[in-house]
Amino acid sequence: MKSLVKQLVERERELAAVEALLEREGGLLMVEGGAGIGKTSLLEAACQRAQEVGCQILRARGSELEADFAFGVVRQLFERHLANTDAQEREALLAGPAAAVRPLLLGQLTGTPERDTLFALLHGFYWLSANLAGLRPLLLAVDDAHWGDEPSLRWLAYLATRLEGLALALIVALRPGEPNAMSGPLLALRTAATVVRPALLSESAVGMIIRDTVGDTATNELCAAVWTASGGNPLYLNELLRAIELEDRLRKNDRPSELLACGREEIARLVIARVRSSDPGALRLAQAIAILGDSCELRHAAAIAGVKMSDATRLAANLVRREVLASDHPPTFIHPVVRDAVETSMSSDEREAAHRSAARLLHADGAPAGQVAAHLLSVRPAGDIWMVTRLAEAARIALASGATQAAARLLERALAEPPPIEQRLSMLREAAQAEASTGYERASILLEQALRQAAGPHERAEIALEVAAVYATVFRYPDAMEVLEKALAELGGADPALAARIEGYLVFYALHDSRCASRVVPAIQRLCSDARAGFPAEALAVARGIAMCLAGRPSQEAAIHLEEALARAEARVEDWNVRAALLRSLVVAERFDKVTAALESMTTQAYRSGSARALIATFSTLGFLKLRLGALPEAESAARVALRVLQESDFRTGLPFTVAVLADVAIEAGEWDEAQALLALIPQEGWPAGVATVLIPAARGRLRLAQGRPAEALTDFQRCAAMFSVEVWGTEMRDVGYLHARAGAAQALIQLGEPNRALEAAQAELSDLRVHGTPRALGIALRVAGLAQRGKSGLELLAESVSMLANSPALLERAHSLVELGAALRRSGSRAAAREPLAEGLDLAARCGARPLAARAREELKATGARPRREWRTGLEALTPGELRVIRLAAEGHSNRDIAQQLYVTLKTIEGHLSRAYDKLGISSRSQLSPILESRR
Repeated sequence: MKSLVKQLVERERELAAVEALLEREGGLLMVEGGAGIGKTSLLEAACQRAQEVGCQILRARGSELEADFAFGVVRQLFERHLANTDAQEREALLAGPAAAVRPLLLGQLTGTPERDTLFALLHGFYWLSANLAGLRPLLLAVDDAHWGDEPSLRWLAYLATRLEGLALALIVALRPGEPNAMSGPLLALRTAATVVRPALLSESAVGMIIRDTVGDTATNELCAAVWTASGGNPLYLNELLRAIELEDRLRKNDRPSELLACGREEIARLVIARVRSSDPGALRLAQAIAILGDSCELRHAAAIAGVKMSDATRLAANLVRREVLASDHPPTFIHPVVRDAVETSMSSDEREAAHRSAARLLHADGAPAGQVAAHLLSVRPAGDIWMVTRLAEAARIALASGATQAAARLLERALAEPPPIEQRLSMLREAAQAEASTGYERASILLEQALRQAAGPHERAEIALEVAAVYATVFRYPDAMEVLEKALAELGGADPALAARIEGYLVFYALHDSRCASRVVPAIQRLCSDARAGFPAEALAVARGIAMCLAGRPSQEAAIHLEEALARAEARVEDWNVRAALLRSLVVAERFDKVTAALESMTTQAYRSGSARALIATFSTLGFLKLRLGALPEAESAARVALRVLQESDFRTGLPFTVAVLADVAIEAGEWDEAQALLALIPQEGWPAGVATVLIPAARGRLRLAQGRPAEALTDFQRCAAMFSVEVWGTEMRDVGYLHARAGAAQALIQLGEPNRALEAAQAELSDLRVHGTPRALGIALRVAGLAQRGKSGLELLAESVSMLANSPALLERAHSLVELGAALRRSGSRAAAREPLAEGLDLAARCGARPLAARAREELKATGARPRREWRTGLEALTPGELRVIRLAAEGHSNRDIAQQLYVTLKTIEGHLSRAYDKLGISSRSQLSPILESRR
């Protein structure tokens, strides 16, 4: 009999969509429909057509059994292909960021991997796909995506938005009615895809298929009855046709309309009858294949079924002839509904025994731990230590793969087994670490159980640090403090080193939230005079330096403690949040060289580890440093990396800081809509007052100033100052260059025509900064005070600002002060004297990528009678920070691929940046970039 799968009747629209997918570079087609509608047939047709046009085809299928097998679908796509390539090609495919997936696909896990590597793996699999597509056009086909594991689905969603420009087509099939079809990754896929929904077959199409199957003897009445019985569903129709042809079910008095009255239950009955008619051992083998899943090893199915391999080969071939299996090498069911029918023919005890046998068999054969554990998730707890061990192994590998949700489920199942009492505590802690990235509530419950079970104060103190870290992740700093204080009191003097560590974190967490800050200074004073604590932990040393900066103490005093903490810190970062806070504080203290040097080793470690926390901490800090130095292109590219990782990860605490840095870059670059879009990524209200959240109203105020909305800007700066006040924090607080909220308010008041209030705000900030003494921050305060003062005194303050910034590496702030000084000189009638600072300011603004400032300098120069060389709408001044960063890297000799990998973007993004930059610069090739860039140095 001809299979309906091969005919694809009434699927012209869907096949046209497949053709369009294969014709364009980088596309996604989603096929949606209920069971049996023909999704798999369309994927088969797409693969056949892709093969005809010379594509390489990689396929995978989701499975209910392996929904918790981390990256199971992705493994299906790439694992076998990599295993079959020669060593040289494999090395090329796994070059650059793709190297992150090597341990997962090749089983080369070494050492103790980081537990938050999901972003590195998502990005690595993207580059593996890009490398494959660079060799030959590629089709990735994923069937039954609604049963796919969560990490694989997240990767498909990640890939879907990065297909443009790649010779890569992605086709995904799923059932929209399944619960997982509404998951975040699949909803994201649907948004990016062209979606086709195959319809039920018409009566005429069904009649044509019936006559093609049973011959012209089929009556119109029979065709109509079969159409009614099947409802036009291709799978149901196929089962009826098999009944007609193979089992002669339609005798004269039979009613086709009654054959499928029970839907899938009737299909199951028909399938089982078909299998049993084949051979007495066929059902046992089919059941074993159903338990193991499609593409299993036939020898494994034979062992579970208890049949000889020679008999299994014969039986499998017969099941193919009976259209139960689509293939016997490897064994694959013709449809998931057929597999379900075979599996449901087993009793619950039979299924459980088969899953246990499958797990032991696969483990003995060296199968991946996640594949073994997938079978164990399907059986009831029985106090089996072997099961606990296998589940824990799979969980640890899932954690190393960044699949925290899968790891959490595996560990929860292991805890239910349950483990021996001596293993339970460590397993509770592991489960909590996995849960922490998906929701703090369950993690807190598990850790509280661990606290109750811990044997003594030392163990409880260690666990308390973990509980506090979970609370800190979701801004629950007061709760973190309470847990640590209780642990510290119980620990007493038993372990001075651990006590110092706890106290360091107590102070460090307290500094992040105004609700706890009043306890910081007394705690630091007590700790620094307490001989038993010895040298303070890194967290304590960092907190001490930050507290001095926040109190407005002279930067020299605060920086001493921060620099000492950096000098004593281990080269290998243990706590990325603490190290980032240390370096950001040194940036505020304007120890730029120290931070630059420290970030070099941090960047290497972050790249090597693939840790999301490491990448966020490193690149958000690098972005902050470059912003303070005025290197807008470098600031934008670094902070963008941090934002991309944040958006693919689950670390909300990093979002306000990173968004504020990027918004400030966009404001200086004149991309105000972009700044607005960035600020919209985070809630504007409801944050607790903290060292990161206070940046939000400050950035918003600067945007409002740039947009010419001074009244709203003033409100934002006043809100910022209130969030940073003694009244809110309960301890001495002075904004000495971190926020510049008073300087921002002064600028807003100048625009509002209130010079007296503006001067008062500007002088208050200037007074504090003369004490604090950091050149960049003092230069800003002098500039704003000069603008508020006006007249001769104002000019003197502006000149002092320029002088203060003359030897500072903060080039953009020097440019601002030069332009303001030049503009003030021009307004006072000193046009000739104005030209030099304006020309220097223009040059620096263009070099930094500050387009509005460059445009203003140009207009001021024209007002003095000078003739600037270029219009700002073309040339370097017209480039965005992103474009400027890309052309600088290109001029240094980096290829498009190198640049894309370094900036964590797609090749198409780099090509777009270069194309727009070439148009603005009036050039046509890379070789012309260096002379243009050199002219600005």
